[in-house]
Amino acid sequence: MTDVNIWNPMEEEEMKFINRTDEEGYFVDVPINPIDFNEYNPDKINVWDTYRSIGDEVERVTRAIKTAKFPYLIESEKGQGKTLLIHTICKENKIPLIEEPVGSGTRKTDLIGSKEINRDGTFFNLGLLPKAIEVANHFGHACLFCDDATAQEHDIQRWWNAICDGRKSIVANGKSFTLKKDCKLSIVWTINPVTYAGINSMTEDLRSRFIGNAWEYPKNEDIEKVIDWENCSEELVKTPLLTLVQDVYALRMKGDLEYALSIRDIAQFTEHYRDSIDYPKPIQNTIKEVILIKYTDPAERELVRIRCCDTFGVNL
Repeated sequence: MTDVNIWNPMEEEEMKFINRTDEEGYFVDVPINPIDFNEYNPDKINVWDTYRSIGDEVERVTRAIKTAKFPYLIESEKGQGKTLLIHTICKENKIPLIEEPVGSGTRKTDLIGSKEINRDGTFFNLGLLPKAIEVANHFGHACLFCDDATAQEHDIQRWWNAICDGRKSIVANGKSFTLKKDCKLSIVWTINPVTYAGINSMTEDLRSRFIGNAWEYPKNEDIEKVIDWENCSEELVKTPLLTLVQDVYALRMKGDLEYALSIRDIAQFTEHYRDSIDYPKPIQNTIKEVILIKYTDPAERELVRIRCCDTFGVNL
């Protein structure tokens, strides 16, 4: 039986909108959906906590964002405040911030843009990269922030190449979006170590375009500076907690654990302990609800449980 193509007038109408050609067949640009620049007003940047520096990372990242000469890469363990740092710098320096979640599901259309058809016709919605250029051209300076950037697949990462080198441009909707000479676009990527599950490596050609810094796992003296230790006994909480943090990190480096405790985890511990201090067994409950819950593998959870019992001198 021969397949029969049934003419659908709606399909023909949609194709006319998509192709956007005039009567003589010449290509016509699809109108671009306008950007709401007010959305990127620096006054609207959310800074949800106070960033407490460990070393000179604030000065380093601030300089990179303000000069905007090279894309900047921050590589560190989770929970060290990378995202908060970028938000804080942009807020304090009144630099518009462009950020959208990326991950394994990120597609070319998310970065470049895509056509959309509605009752009013066809419009082109700009993707993350040309939108960032337009925001920078509008305000004179903007920061494009990509968190957990290597969650993107390698074939998607390559679409960042042109905006991260001297071209500072992206082709979308048949048009070249280029950063104006008197404008700045800062690009910041934050990534976790490749040992993390679900993390891709950064492509070599893209990494060559970046400068940056790999943050070391914080030492106890660094952690002491950034954590609120109020109502946390030196003997019962602070000393054993700091000891446990370094022991767990050593186990992770040996390959016995997949999860190392972060500054975020430590801050959760001290805050949850303060909330539990008037209830029975506050240390034991805090260990269970803040630390042990982070381990999904039963063998790893048991290993950490034993370490907690020995370090804190409690029974769990």
